[in-house]
Amino acid sequence: MPERRGRVVYLRRSPHSQTETAAETEGECMEKNKFKLMGTGVAIVIAAIFFVIALSVFPYRTTDMFGPLSDTKDRLTFAQVVVSFFGFIGAISAFTFAIFQYRKAEKWKRMQFVADEVRDLEADPIIQNALLMVDWGVRKINLFLIPDPEPNDYVKITRDVQWRALLPHPLKQKYGEYQAKTKMDIEGTSGEIRPGRDLGFHVTEARIRDTYDALLTRLDRLETFIAADLIRSDELRPFILYWIDALTSMDGPVDDATWRCTLLTYIDYYKYTGVHSLFERYGKKIAMDGDIYHSILAKVPDRDLAGRLPTCDR
Repeated sequence: MPERRGRVVYLRRSPHSQTETAAETEGECMEKNKFKLMGTGVAIVIAAIFFVIALSVFPYRTTDMFGPLSDTKDRLTFAQVVVSFFGFIGAISAFTFAIFQYRKAEKWKRMQFVADEVRDLEADPIIQNALLMVDWGVRKINLFLIPDPEPNDYVKITRDVQWRALLPHPLKQKYGEYQAKTKMDIEGTSGEIRPGRDLGFHVTEARIRDTYDALLTRLDRLETFIAADLIRSDELRPFILYWIDALTSMDGPVDDATWRCTLLTYIDYYKYTGVHSLFERYGKKIAMDGDIYHSILAKVPDRDLAGRLPTCDR
């Protein structure tokens, strides 16, 4: 059995199914109705409070303000004051209710926006492949997204394949032991290995880099949404926290440590600053000068590689 962290490849917390989709839809409707009922309840409570205040004040103040109210004109004036007062109470209640409903509607829109963004991520086959690689230590994947793939079209991806693919290109160029070994393995059309120009990436490695780039770009985008106050980090938390933990965990075999450290180096070297900011919102500082990076780096079994990763400069 291949090693696996034990999580499905979707950003949601359970697999897709018609039953789950129906349950989610019903849950969304119930949540929306709950907001409406809460808004109505608050308005009623506020109106009731004002009504009690009015009852406690008016009986004792009217004689002082208007006298015994024996005159018809005085009674009409008093009636106008009462109507105006309760009209004021009604206006305040309506205004309070409107504000409450507006804030709940805005929250609902943000939640819907997050749900739509997550569905969009789930529907992207490149992102699905990226999450499969995060979630599995060993897995055969339709990495090149071949339509109607045959069994031979699936590529076996291991942690060792991943970390070699994610090495920043200066390390690939400088150290031959990290490079592809044959001319046919080199991406290009000339069939020649040209020092100084060829970066030494296998076509599979190049595809892995493209796949991770797609995932990191989408994470960058989520951070942009949060920074623009379109959504809040707590609204995104249920969908993303598992994957943040998966990329920063100290647990797992030593191959996981090498892969994680190389991926964090990749994020830092290629300036995915939005990913840094997004992770920090959930208490995970992944910069190369942070504790998480150095803790994972200490677990990398290849000490030569561990010494080279932090020194990778542009």
